[in-house]
Amino acid sequence: MVNIKYVRSSNASLATKEYAMVALFIGGTSGTGKGTLRQLAKHAKAPKIYIVGRSQRSATPLLDELKSLNPQGTFVFLETEISLIRNVDKICSKIARQEKKMDLIVMSTGYLTFAGRQETDEGIDALAALSYYIRMRAVHNLLPLLNASPSPRVMSILAGGGEGAIDLADLENRQKHSVLTAAVSVATQNTLALEVLAAANPGITFAHVYPGFVATGQMNRFMLTASGIWAWPAWLVEKTIVPLVYLFAQSLDGIGERLLFIATSARYPPAEPKGEGFMVAMPKGVEVAKSSIEEGGKGNGMYRLDNYGESAPDSAVMADYRKKEAGKTVWEGTEAVWARALKKAT
Repeated sequence: MVNIKYVRSSNASLATKEYAMVALFIGGTSGTGKGTLRQLAKHAKAPKIYIVGRSQRSATPLLDELKSLNPQGTFVFLETEISLIRNVDKICSKIARQEKKMDLIVMSTGYLTFAGRQETDEGIDALAALSYYIRMRAVHNLLPLLNASPSPRVMSILAGGGEGAIDLADLENRQKHSVLTAAVSVATQNTLALEVLAAANPGITFAHVYPGFVATGQMNRFMLTASGIWAWPAWLVEKTIVPLVYLFAQSLDGIGERLLFIATSARYPPAEPKGEGFMVAMPKGVEVAKSSIEEGGKGNGMYRLDNYGESAPDSAVMADYRKKEAGKTVWEGTEAVWARALKKAT
């Protein structure tokens, strides 16, 4: 684990970078995304940051805070219902018309619910849409801009290292849906899809990060979705266990510091580095992180990371999926869901 003082020193070094960073935050109005966004605004030198959210009005206090943290920065709020693929396409098209490159994409949208499958009007389970499908769509759409950056990076904040067995014949969990199967499915598909993207785009760093327990209030909201015979146990957990968990939870600023380090440190290089860009040199004595796939001493530029920025140990499940080229199956399934969603929207 990189000592927090080195993390803070690395983050502070961003202010010395004479580089016009362009970043996109999907989910930056709350939770871990917000914590990371605030740290980036605090340390980067005059960045231009796009922030996607549902309500411009609700985001006004955050935008005012960001401007106070970095008066030279440009903060552009893009208001939309981001759970819809068609809206992701509109946002990406707007950005593509205005920018020549994209340096950093940070994605943290998502939630947990006991309420079962709840579909968007495009026919996608909302939990999966926010935690997986819209994230990969945004990255896919912005690949030309990412590849135009000298040191592009993509970070999906969800459950790196928390992958498990999934039904490759039912990637949408239509036959067997529960909060557990849905959570494991989106975690595993995030990793497999990012590995596919890393193989096709060796100049981009991709990271799937597990942020750990963070004081975001998500656990309370999760318990409130329980109904029927589960309502009373969930209420009890919310009032007794959840407060105890939060005693040991990380603050938004604390996890934001760690996530900004992951987003900007040279400790996480792509498979084929192109240039320095906004990357900060590794602290002395710190080693390059281990990629999710390493062959012949070379990493694939995709990282499964814990909340301290350390590489998660590989698992037999993931090793088996790679042998079976499950990533290809997942990506083809993802493209099919996108196509169906857009057809339904017309």
